[in-house]
Amino acid sequence: MFSCCIKIYSQTASFRNPEFQNFHKTLDLPPPTTIIGLVGAALGMSPKMAQEYFDAQSLKIGIVGLFQGRAMDTWKYNKRTTNMHLYDPLLDGSVIKKELLFHNHFFLTFLSDNENSISEIAGGFDNPVFALTMGSSDSLVKVIEITRNLPVTSSKKIENCIVAGDIVEQVMRNTSQSLEFSIYHTSEPITFDLPTRFHYSSDYGHREISDTATFSFIGQEMELNFEVEGILFHDIFIPVFDI
Repeated sequence: MFSCCIKIYSQTASFRNPEFQNFHKTLDLPPPTTIIGLVGAALGMSPKMAQEYFDAQSLKIGIVGLFQGRAMDTWKYNKRTTNMHLYDPLLDGSVIKKELLFHNHFFLTFLSDNENSISEIAGGFDNPVFALTMGSSDSLVKVIEITRNLPVTSSKKIENCIVAGDIVEQVMRNTSQSLEFSIYHTSEPITFDLPTRFHYSSDYGHREISDTATFSFIGQEMELNFEVEGILFHDIFIPVFDI
């Protein structure tokens, strides 16, 4: 397997939880579709082309991230529902609250049997075609480090990452094999059903969700009763999953 890890920084980031509408609550890490779009921007692809690229390359991805704080921002946008000749922004506006993450470091990992795919992705982040952003058009990304040929390994300990499936359910299901595990309790959900594929009317046109999958967003360290595949970047273990 060939691999690369892209370490990036953004001053702000926001990844809307699809379960919230008027209040744009953010996920703590960029979901898979955000990573697909980010790679597409680096390579100069439309959203539709980026999704087709991932489908053709059979890539695995991994995401680890840390942020220093969060805050609320108020956005006003125009619905454009009135006749443009009579348009009044004071009457035709809506206000939403958006949650932002501040001072973010993300570690994006890509794994493939195809060395050319990994080289292409690493080259795209080294010299991106389009501006790279994290969820909002003004959340610009700075690429800090690109590392290739990282060792593929496995670990029972995970933190600050995304893993495929409902991780707590998987641990409970595996208790007949091992009772040695440590998972934390939180009042906030860690498992989400998120879009993984869209149907696009055109390269930059309207899109509709065509496929979803379950993912667990892990914060503080968990020790599972089974091992998950990943790569080791310095001393950071980054789990990977199919997308």
